[in-house]
Amino acid sequence: MKASKRWKAWLLAVACSLALQMAAVGIGGAGAAEASDAGTTYYVDSAAGNDSNSGTSAGQPWRTLSHVSSVGGAGLFRPGDQILLKSGGVWNSSFDVTFSGSADGQITIGSYGGDAKPIINGGGGSYAVRIENRQYVTLQDIEITNYNAANYDDYKSDFYRRSGVWVISHHEGPMSSIELKSLDIHDVTGISVSGEDWVTDTDGETVNKNANAAIQVNAWEWEPNVAADKHAYFNGLTIENSYIHDIRTIGINVDGYMNDTALYHKNIVVRNNTIDKTGSDGIVIGVAENPLIENNAVYDVGINSYDFKWIAGVWVWKTNGATFRHNEVARVHYLNAAQTDSSAFDTDIQAQGDHIFEYNYSHDNAGGFVMDMGQLQNGTNYYRYNISRNDRHFRASGNTVEVHDNGVFYNNVFYNDNGDGILLSDNPKSTYINNIFYTAKGSKSYPAGPAFYNNDFYGSTPPSQGVRNLSVDPKFVDPSGGDGMDKANGFRLSADSPLIGEGRVVDGNGGLDFGGNPLYTGSPDIGAFEDPASTKSDSTPPDAPAGLQVKGRTDTTVTLAWTASENGVPLDADIFNAATDEKLASVMMGNSVTLTGLSADTDYSFYVVARDLSGNESAPSSPVAARTTSAAVVVDDADAAKAGTWTAAAGGYRDGYVFAAKGSGTKTVTWTPNLAQDGYYGVYIWLPPRAGNESRATNAAFRVQFDGGSKAYTVNEYTSAAGQWVLLGNHKFKAGTEGSVAVSDLADDKVVADAVKFQYLADFGPDSISKVAIMADKPQLRVGDSTSLSVVGSDESGRTVDLRAEGVAIAYSSDAPAIATVSGEGIVAGQAAGTAHIRAVVTLGGRQLASNDATVIVGSGLTVTVPSFTDGSGAPIAALQPGGIVKVSTTIVNSTDADRSVTLIAGVYNADGLLLSDTESANVKSFTTGTLTATLVLPADLEGASIRAFVWDGKGTMHPLLRKTEFSG
Repeated sequence: MKASKRWKAWLLAVACSLALQMAAVGIGGAGAAEASDAGTTYYVDSAAGNDSNSGTSAGQPWRTLSHVSSVGGAGLFRPGDQILLKSGGVWNSSFDVTFSGSADGQITIGSYGGDAKPIINGGGGSYAVRIENRQYVTLQDIEITNYNAANYDDYKSDFYRRSGVWVISHHEGPMSSIELKSLDIHDVTGISVSGEDWVTDTDGETVNKNANAAIQVNAWEWEPNVAADKHAYFNGLTIENSYIHDIRTIGINVDGYMNDTALYHKNIVVRNNTIDKTGSDGIVIGVAENPLIENNAVYDVGINSYDFKWIAGVWVWKTNGATFRHNEVARVHYLNAAQTDSSAFDTDIQAQGDHIFEYNYSHDNAGGFVMDMGQLQNGTNYYRYNISRNDRHFRASGNTVEVHDNGVFYNNVFYNDNGDGILLSDNPKSTYINNIFYTAKGSKSYPAGPAFYNNDFYGSTPPSQGVRNLSVDPKFVDPSGGDGMDKANGFRLSADSPLIGEGRVVDGNGGLDFGGNPLYTGSPDIGAFEDPASTKSDSTPPDAPAGLQVKGRTDTTVTLAWTASENGVPLDADIFNAATDEKLASVMMGNSVTLTGLSADTDYSFYVVARDLSGNESAPSSPVAARTTSAAVVVDDADAAKAGTWTAAAGGYRDGYVFAAKGSGTKTVTWTPNLAQDGYYGVYIWLPPRAGNESRATNAAFRVQFDGGSKAYTVNEYTSAAGQWVLLGNHKFKAGTEGSVAVSDLADDKVVADAVKFQYLADFGPDSISKVAIMADKPQLRVGDSTSLSVVGSDESGRTVDLRAEGVAIAYSSDAPAIATVSGEGIVAGQAAGTAHIRAVVTLGGRQLASNDATVIVGSGLTVTVPSFTDGSGAPIAALQPGGIVKVSTTIVNSTDADRSVTLIAGVYNADGLLLSDTESANVKSFTTGTLTATLVLPADLEGASIRAFVWDGKGTMHPLLRKTEFSG
């Protein structure tokens, strides 16, 4: 961000003002008075004060806030001082805090003379109170508004950037100890337009909702080469005990600029606040190191907005860890399901580290309990001892829990009695333990991806992949719910609940349940409350694990497998270094592990200890020895051969990388390793991080030269994961320098080239392949055209190899050679209109493995599949659910010489006709495949309702391509 003319003019005005003030009142320099250790108290009275008074007694108060700013900027105030505003006083002007305390003492702005808070009305300007480049300041016991008194509704016709309290840091180093306490902030009529949309405000700036809030915190840098001690962030920001209500903006918004985690905000605490009726999000914390968000109540987020797409109750972004605890979030509103988050909680973009959600109460939120953006790095989201009551799923995905990151959910209650059910993302990185899923009116099926251990699914069928799950009435004390954290106590278990003692031990559980009871009493309970009277226990240890063996090795990893179970259920296990007894890893209900972070070419010995559900430990297994392989060979761009001019850039894998603009292919970079042994290697490229607005090639052309052949790879350098190794493929190489990897500038945009890694793959090769898959490069052919087949083999651990490129013996067959023939080299040729299925049989060391069938359509024609009807997670629906989300999808195979326009129309009908509809259109290119999906949010009243789907050739001509499809449920 760069300084605007407005900022430069303001800075000049401040400098001139300070000089005049210091000369007028004799402040500063050798004549300055020293404050006492206790500090001086100054008084301000909007009715009876006078700026000519001393201000140091209630009988001699000042009158205006501008005078406080003036003398404060001139250096009057000292650490420990207080500036107190008269109770009941009203100031119809904004207030600039122009002074700082120090580590020796805060400067406090508060009130005196009664219980009524003094009022600062911002008058519709950018802020009511601004604290800019100041520190060790406390603002407390003040009532704050910011609206245009002459035209309260002006925010409905123009975009006004307005905050209540605006805290700013820029180019003056970290600002410490800002405290905002016991404030009453309301009627802030700023911008609430979605964060994904941008508008021009009345100052000509391009902004969105994130530009203002009841409490807005910004850290900015717009100048290059900032000195190390001048970076802008806050170290110590507390917002507590405040009432923020009836606003048109975000409630609390902490924003920042930095990418370096060392320069994230630190010691951020937001606690004991009530936020009620906002125009946008409730609490947003960004660019912060482990912020603490606790004991807040957030109600009716988005209710005061004209545009509240993509909002949430309490959420973080670009945080390095965070803790959310003892918060209540209720009734986050939504605009429409297609443009809605509207969940209670969210871990959003660029988050990293562990995020903990504990002891929270969420209810009646339109978009569900929690969501994430699937961008979490080097961490896990932990959700423990939370209660979600009647959170809904009115969001684009249609899920109550919309998560994609690594996540562990344990001892939560998910309660739904309104018929919506509880819809979970099909995320294989999610684990659910000791949770209650209460759906008295039923629920759609639970997804197959997550792991489920020791949960209770009342009112629905437990997922088939779950282990030790129940389906019984938990017998809650009083689950009627309502506003207030005390209402969550109704989710305690009755003394005769069948869930007492039926849970499993979870290590590192925080030590307390939702009600503050210690964990555990006897065997763990299922749900958010531990019964303090539970006596059920188990003290018998399991048998020692058997059959420990090594299943795979690399230079830094070893994969182990063993057998340890009770009643057919795998037990938990801890894995130890046998030489040092150091615990290296733990697994939950599993009999295998991949140990990482080991040293290359090193001998190790390991043993395993099993743990049952009550935490009883077995004797150690017999040890097993393993030796890691030799270190991976890394060739940096500095050591690679270059043809043509490549430009050096800072950053990258070691000390930089190179790039070239798109060209004709004459510029190349070639990496040549010196490999120690024959065998298979994983070939990886390193992609350096991409700047936010940096363009890169979507089709960078790499080629791997290996033993017996070569293979081309196309890499999307724009969207591929950056700052890490990206696998090209696994190939066989001879020892020495015969192999290589090359990239050229023949691409659609700038090509970057950094390092290439060759990772030796022990125990991998044709003999380890257990499965074969075949796929046609083009599934649609004209008569006379041809396409190549890809044949890929994979081992039990998922490692793959291109069997065609490796020269493995493959026999191909077509079930309809009159339609499509296949040569011995894997080339399919279209002979006549129709459909053929191609299969491959691979011979590997005397074994023959058959592939799946690859379908090839030959001839001119347009194939349209019958529309499918699924829920938000993609599962087929059995019935229409009030308020539910239905996705209607069709696939178009365009085997014609022309691009084809296709329109899908899906509508909900009843006896009176069309209730609502959604339309999706696409232009399906010649000899390609396209899929259209329409999304419907069903009404509450579905009596006599059905869904009808129509596929037409375009909105202009509206010729049917398929007969009407109807789902009546």
